[in-house]
Amino acid sequence: MNLDDLTPYCGEWLKGSGPEADIVISSRIRLARNLSSFPFTNRASAHQKAEIEASLRERVDKLDFSPHLVYLQLSNLTPLDRLLLVERQLVSRELANTEGPRGVAVASTMS
Repeated sequence: MNLDDLTPYCGEWLKGSGPEADIVISSRIRLARNLSSFPFTNRASAHQKAEIEASLRERVDKLDFSPHLVYLQLSNLTPLDRLLLVERQLVSRELANTEGPRGVAVASTMS
């Protein structure tokens, strides 16, 4: 997946068109859970965090969802690409700016 594919798409509220364009309604669901065999990330070692990230990346790659999910390793992205993910509300600013292994799964096609 090329992150440039995300740039033409944005939420309707970002377009600012329509009869009620001045009203912004935004909602987001964040699911967070500790894996039973690992401590929470604030207590995990760098090695454990790398194991968690690798395990989740592997599992996301095997999922059979439609649209297909693509796993992006944030540590491999440029600061500009991470900013795009923040602006599209796909990751938090904290996640984008944190050091170490971390990632996000996004739909391969945006609509």
